[in-house]
Amino acid sequence: MPIVVVTMSTGLQGNALIHHLSKTNKFKIRALTRDVSSKSALKLLNYPNVQLVKADFLNKDSLENSFMDAYAIFGNTTPTKGWRLFRGSMVRDYEMKQGENLIKAVRSVMKKGRLKHFIFSSVCHGLKQGLDNTIKVPSHFSSKWEIEAMINQAGLDNLTTIIRPCSYFENFYSDLPGIQISPYIFPGVVKPESLWQTIAVEDIGAWATAILMNPDRFLGEKLNLAGESLTGNQMTKILNGLLAREGKKANYFMLPRPLLNLLEHDIAVMADWIENSGYAANIPELRKLSNDLGLEITSLYSWLKSKLYMSPVFSN
Repeated sequence: MPIVVVTMSTGLQGNALIHHLSKTNKFKIRALTRDVSSKSALKLLNYPNVQLVKADFLNKDSLENSFMDAYAIFGNTTPTKGWRLFRGSMVRDYEMKQGENLIKAVRSVMKKGRLKHFIFSSVCHGLKQGLDNTIKVPSHFSSKWEIEAMINQAGLDNLTTIIRPCSYFENFYSDLPGIQISPYIFPGVVKPESLWQTIAVEDIGAWATAILMNPDRFLGEKLNLAGESLTGNQMTKILNGLLAREGKKANYFMLPRPLLNLLEHDIAVMADWIENSGYAANIPELRKLSNDLGLEITSLYSWLKSKLYMSPVFSN
C-alpha cells in the first residue's frame, strides 16, 4: 500500500483525515505527532493501517525522516502557542517556521522521486482578496497564504493541491463558558446579520481523502472549502428548530469585540475581516463537485442535531 503521511495527526483536521482515509483501505497512514504515547495519539491506532511516528515541525530533519518513502503528504500548520494577555495564543512566526521546515522537507523528498502528491491545508480566501488593502488580514490567515507562496517559489505547484477551509462548526463548541452552543445561546464573533461561511471539520477530512483518491483531477488545484453560508441569526434559528421540542429557545450572542481583543486579538481581527470581506468559497459549485465525488456535505442542521443528543450541555 502507498504511504500517506499526516502531519499534526492528533489535531482536528489530521484526525478527520485519518478517519476518512482509513475507510478506503487503500493506504498505509503514517500519523506524525510530537508524543506517540499521548492519549490522543494512541486513539488513532483504533483505525486500520495507522502507524504512529514521532516528529516535530520545528525539527526539519525529523520531518524529512518521517516523510521517507511517502506517496503523499498532508501538511497542516498552526499558529497556536502558549496564551498571553493582549496577544492570545496565536504567534505568526511560530507558524511560519513550521511552514518553512515543511516545504524544505517536502522538496527534499520530492527530489528523491518517490513523492507524488502534497496537500497543504491553508485558509479560505476572501471575497475582496487583493481588492481592498484597507481591510486588515488576521495574521493566522496571512501566514498560511504566505506559505502557499513559498510552495510556489519552491517549485512544488504541480505536485500540490491546496485546500482552503473556512471557519469550523467546531469553533462554536468551545470549552470556554459562554462561548459554547447551549439551549440558551448560539455564540459567535461576528454581528448577527453578517454572513459567515463555516464547515464541519469531518468534511475537510472527506475532501482531502477524495483529493488523494483522484490525484489527476486535483494536482495543481486550489480549493476554497465551506459547507454553509449563514448569518448568526440564521444559525440560531436552525438551533431553535431543534430545541423547539424541548420548549427551549436560544439567542445569538456576539462575544464583545473589546473582550475578544483582550482574550485573542487575532480572532478579533478575523471577526472584522469576516464582516468586511468574508470568505469566498463557492458553495453551489462545491455541492456539484461533492456530488461528482460521492461526498455528502454536512449541514449545520445535521451537525447541531448530532451535538444535541451527544452533549451533556443540552440535557441541562
